Amino acid sequence: MTMKKYIVLSLATVAVILAVVVFLFMKKIFTPTMGQKIAAYANPRKALLVIDVQEDFTGLKGKQPVPYNGVEPQIAVINNLIDGAAKAGLKVVYIRHMYDDNFVTRLVLRRDIEGTPGTEMDARIKIVNRNDFTKKLSDAFSNPRLDEFMIINQVNEVYLVGLDAAYCVYNTARGALNRGYKVTVVKDAIMTRKNQNDVLKQYGQDGISTTSSAEITYR
Repeated sequence: MTMKKYIVLSLATVAVILAVVVFLFMKKIFTPTMGQKIAAYANPRKALLVIDVQEDFTGLKGKQPVPYNGVEPQIAVINNLIDGAAKAGLKVVYIRHMYDDNFVTRLVLRRDIEGTPGTEMDARIKIVNRNDFTKKLSDAFSNPRLDEFMIINQVNEVYLVGLDAAYCVYNTARGALNRGYKVTVVKDAIMTRKNQNDVLKQYGQDGISTTSSAEITYR
């Protein structure tokens, strides 16, 4: 084998290995988690989960090009929902996505990397408490601290808002259903780069309920 053929073969092998690694990495990220079924609480509560509305994604100072533009209407709806939930005694929970800071994440992802300002919540989002949970996978319930928080507070029903409706919101919804929560996604408070009608159709097929913010009474 000539040196040239050897180099070409070696580069092809490395490319295949990298492709497999990336595929397995992405598959792990976007697979909803399982978990222990929640109990039948005597005094169950509800929670509002605000998912991944972060500076790198929606923020005015986010890295360009910002993936989600023109989201002011959704942010306004989310803030109204936060106000209503807090006044009604619901648990408002903030979820932030971040990856480990390493060569791969800086080379491939370049966003939402641990320790960077872009992982903070969008400055326009109202913060009413310190219920802040981070995740490295798409499903917010991949963080055991969130599982523990929800169980301690006897939450059995969740409203989901944020992004991306086709990925992190969707997989968090499936993770919640896997644990026995009642799940409702607020359709005018979600953002996606995909066709939202297609995403909502997928929700219906998977048993994920949707509603509009105007229909929420928190009762």
